[in-house]
Amino acid sequence: MIVSIIETLRNNLKATAIACIVIAVGLAVWGSFFVDTHHAHTQAEHYPFFWALFGFLGSVLLIVIAVILGKLGIMTREDYYDD
Repeated sequence: MIVSIIETLRNNLKATAIACIVIAVGLAVWGSFFVDTHHAHTQAEHYPFFWALFGFLGSVLLIVIAVILGKLGIMTREDYYDD
């Protein structure tokens, strides 16, 4: 069952990407305009889309750090142990 779902999503990549974008935008709009911010801890939390942007920038930062660490020495050539 799961395999057929994954194959369907893989065969319809454009529709899957559009659906993911629509869901992400919908969640950002819902979190920005329909969640009560009267008890926010910081002033920045009162701005619309603050948490959506914070999460997006955080994930981009994690990916960039992972790529940098990979290039610094975690990734190595395939024949490293074939000496």
